[in-house]
Amino acid sequence: MRQSLLKWACVGRPLSLQGLEMAPENRHAHPNYASGEDYILEFRSFRYGFNSVDFAQRVEMAAVELGLIEPGALQQDECADLVQLVAVGSVEFPVSPLGEYLLQRGEDVLTLHGENLVYWLRELVFRSAWLDLRLMEGQLEVAFDDETGEFAYFPAGHRTRRIGPPPHPSWREVAYTR
Repeated sequence: MRQSLLKWACVGRPLSLQGLEMAPENRHAHPNYASGEDYILEFRSFRYGFNSVDFAQRVEMAAVELGLIEPGALQQDECADLVQLVAVGSVEFPVSPLGEYLLQRGEDVLTLHGENLVYWLRELVFRSAWLDLRLMEGQLEVAFDDETGEFAYFPAGHRTRRIGPPPHPSWREVAYTR
């Protein structure tokens, strides 16, 4: 079952990085958001647990939002390298051309204009789960914005106070292309 779900998340063979913990500060006994326990992300005062599929999808979406990759362009081995980067902070044993690119370009990509790629990928993975959790708790409302082609988030009952994406740097100038 897991392999077929992983193929949906990233084309090819299954991911192999399970049970890795990140950012040990601010531990809680139970995740505030949980889709599984394959990956645990502790960020600020929250602890979120992810299954492999959920985590891979969120990592890919974060990389797209930062401009590191184009939407829908990842092969599964490339996705596995991105997941490894976010989970452990580096790609030690790349399994794809994207992983090789990250390893060869090193600091040119991982730290761009003083901004840390791993930090921002983790921040955006966290934010997407935070938004989902707030939606499930009824604290947010969501609507599709026809003008931008994106979803808009609002505090429940306050349609005039749109919650926008956090300002973040762009990696477009060093984006991965095949």
